[in-house]
Formats: sequence, C-alpha cells, structure tokens
Amino acid sequence: MVATSALIGSVVYSLPPSCTVATFDNVTYQQCGDAWYRPQYVGTSVQYIVVDPPY
Repeated sequence: MVATSALIGSVVYSLPPSCTVATFDNVTYQQCGDAWYRPQYVGTSVQYIVVDPPY
C-alpha cells in the first residue's frame, strides 16, 4: 500500500486541478499525486472516495 495524505475510504467533494484521469478494468479514477480517488455519484452531485492504487 502506498501512503497518502488522504485516509483510504474517506470522502472528498472536490479535487485539486492537477489530477489526472486513469482507467483500470473499466473503472475511472482520478490520480492526484500519490492519492487515488474513485468518483461516486449521489443524485446529481459527485463525491470522491479515497482508494488504494488500482494497479
């Protein structure tokens, strides 16, 4: 596991502008430095779940 400044499983509502999009096994993630986020839609809003790197 890679150490990140964000706790795995925590939720954030916005990401820094320097994130990049990555897709693994047909799942889209946002990579922001060493932190990985998976988008989760709640109604018309999006929130991001901190996850382990998908590779």
